[in-house]
Amino acid sequence: HVSEAGRLGGKTNLDASFMALTRTNGTDTKRMSLGAAWSIPYASPIGDLYDLSLSLRGDLYHVNSLDRGVGVKDFSGLSGRVHPQLAFNWRFPLSRQEGNVSHVVEPIVSLVVSPYGGNPTDIPNEDSSDLEFDDTNLFAANRFSGLDRVEGGPRLSYGVKWGVYGQEGGSSTVFIGQSWRPKSDDTFPARSGLEENFSDIVGRVHITPGPYMKLVYRTRFASDNYSPKRNEATLSAGVPALKVNTSYVFIESQEDSEFSGRK
Repeated sequence: HVSEAGRLGGKTNLDASFMALTRTNGTDTKRMSLGAAWSIPYASPIGDLYDLSLSLRGDLYHVNSLDRGVGVKDFSGLSGRVHPQLAFNWRFPLSRQEGNVSHVVEPIVSLVVSPYGGNPTDIPNEDSSDLEFDDTNLFAANRFSGLDRVEGGPRLSYGVKWGVYGQEGGSSTVFIGQSWRPKSDDTFPARSGLEENFSDIVGRVHITPGPYMKLVYRTRFASDNYSPKRNEATLSAGVPALKVNTSYVFIESQEDSEFSGRK
């Protein structure tokens, strides 16, 4: 449920979900999740944009025969957590017109604060075991793919986007960004790009010279030695009646992932 905007523009968001997973061999899991959030946007007189949100989520689990690793007894029973979070986003789009071309430079900063921890061994991980960190979730409040893992501690994400837009519809944009946290987080698997204090650097190039061609390049590389961790290029060309798409993807493997590195 998402409420109508209040007098100051704030909105309330309510979420509820239930999951039951039964296996012939292995862990049986039941999960009930309830969440509430309140957010308010603000546009200043000089044009910079702000967004503040407060959220609280509770998860209740019941599991049978949860494997907690070597040397630790399997767990059966009830477990749960309560996870509060504060998120503050800022962006400042700056535009300049030169003839028939518009230039837009937009710095973006996101600060998220939540308690450390939140992922005890008696909570299973069914929907967040594989993570792809890239430009699409750099500014997400929780970069895990599901509900079974939460991202804890303060973290700061920042980036800049530059775009050129023509009056005939052509455009080109470039984005680069990174995340930083004061403490490394071993909840993220090795080689995920988020396990260190400074994350890997993510980037995106989007080129559309006209209505019949589009080129997108996305990348992730290490912040210390700039070695590539992910490269993805997609080319789309043609008229609506006949269009050709081709793509290349390289993704480095993560520790404990069910997927190996692939091209």
